[in-house]
Amino acid sequence: MPNIKGTKSKIVLSTIFLLGVSGCTMSSDGVRQPDTQEWETRPAGRVSIHDPAVRSVINEDGEEVFYAFGTHISQAKSTDLVNWEVPHMTEYENMDDNIIFGNTNENLQETFEWSGHDDADSAGGYNLWAPDVIWNENFEWANGDTGAYQMYYSASSTWRRSAIVLMASPDIEGPYTYVDTIIYSGFTSSDSTDGSERNINYEGTHLPELIEEGVISEFNENWVRGGGTEYNTDYAPNAIDPAPFYDEDGNFMLVYGSWSGGIHLLELDDATGKPIYPGEDGETEDGRTIDRYFGTKLSGGYHQSGEGPYIAYDDESGYYNLYITYGALQAHGGYNMRLFRSETVDGPYVDAQGNTGIINSGDINENYGIKLLGNYHFTGLNNRGYRAPGHNSIVNDQNGNWFNVFHTRFNSGSEQHEVRVHQMLKNREDWPIPLPYEYRGEAASTGNLSSEDVSGKYEFVNHGTKNSSDMLPTLSIELNEDNTISGDIEGEWEIDESGYATFTIEGNTYNGIFTEQPDENDEMRIVFAAFGDNNEMIWGIQP
Repeated sequence: MPNIKGTKSKIVLSTIFLLGVSGCTMSSDGVRQPDTQEWETRPAGRVSIHDPAVRSVINEDGEEVFYAFGTHISQAKSTDLVNWEVPHMTEYENMDDNIIFGNTNENLQETFEWSGHDDADSAGGYNLWAPDVIWNENFEWANGDTGAYQMYYSASSTWRRSAIVLMASPDIEGPYTYVDTIIYSGFTSSDSTDGSERNINYEGTHLPELIEEGVISEFNENWVRGGGTEYNTDYAPNAIDPAPFYDEDGNFMLVYGSWSGGIHLLELDDATGKPIYPGEDGETEDGRTIDRYFGTKLSGGYHQSGEGPYIAYDDESGYYNLYITYGALQAHGGYNMRLFRSETVDGPYVDAQGNTGIINSGDINENYGIKLLGNYHFTGLNNRGYRAPGHNSIVNDQNGNWFNVFHTRFNSGSEQHEVRVHQMLKNREDWPIPLPYEYRGEAASTGNLSSEDVSGKYEFVNHGTKNSSDMLPTLSIELNEDNTISGDIEGEWEIDESGYATFTIEGNTYNGIFTEQPDENDEMRIVFAAFGDNNEMIWGIQP
């Protein structure tokens, strides 16, 4: 089985590989392996994958291949994160013999009884969202073989009634066979509805079985309100956006969640890929909830925005970096990525100010998390400023380079979106910092520029901390040779021999890096990127 890079990280790319189920079912003694197949693809310079999740695989020839998977059955693959191959298919094409799910209605029947097909928000179609794939060498097949690529994805019918599903394949290109529906949300404790005629009583989930078997204790009344007729979205999460990973000790983990009750963490069983539910309620040392079913709460709550979580462990720094996207995904929705980190997998995850992302009643989420980038435009972006960039994954390639992969819309008056890959470099405090321009095939580095090289005029953007739908102003500044900053802002700057940058602006200190990057026209530009002790990210590019 090929070696996988990035089991502790993920990335979004744009070459689609086709996966299918082809009628494979779960037998009484385990899950049967489906027959594998190769994707039929065509080249694509740009790819449109929503919620991209990327995995790096070393093939039998020693070549690194990046596989991207996204919402609405979108996929792609690449060998360089620049040029992509996509399958000869369209979204939701041929659902009777789909390249990922095979006979979709038959294979996913158990999930669709709860959500995801021809119901409420998925009326007349499907809502199959945000898949991620990871290699698990310990997964046990019915025939005694071990090792599988495991796909976790979400099926949804409303903004709260959703499910997370597990599938497996011996090959990353699939097809994948259904294993189980592992997390449900949006249920009530009495007969009720929520936008369709469907009864959303928890009896329609696996919770009664888990309770009867003693896997979890009795029904938690915190999950509902209104006398049991409504799902409590202040407390409980929406079961979407799963992202599996391994911690530093080799424990199999799953981070997931969206809006509602926030982002949660569950440990997974190696042999089955299914959650190890806590069983009883508890509390972390710093006061965060451990729910008997949903797991340990990492951030969010009270239906503040926050989705697309991703955790990437950096073994050099010893930190787990948690990425979350705030705002709404539309071009004018204020979508933007946030960053927290922790020394332990279960948190607490904190931002530059030492605050967690836990939301209490009356809090505003934009006060928490380092804002990585918002709506911006620079010279060299071919007249398409970024809007609503978010729902990212992270990859660490075989050369040790870190990349942030996300989808973005543009300042063009439409909802059209594409995948972008931005390299990240670490500052002196080991925080990963995304660079202003997309990756063009040659990795950037630090330590090659002097004070004389970097002084001069810059276009400047401060991404701030707001979940704003406005385009950020592009200012003009000059880094003077006497280490002062003049122009639209004033302050001081410096660079050391390692390329680390320090900026002091209005009493705030920003730590980052100077480097060189090609823009979208492959013109080399000196750039800087830094974030402050106030959670603001600042970028500059020499025009």
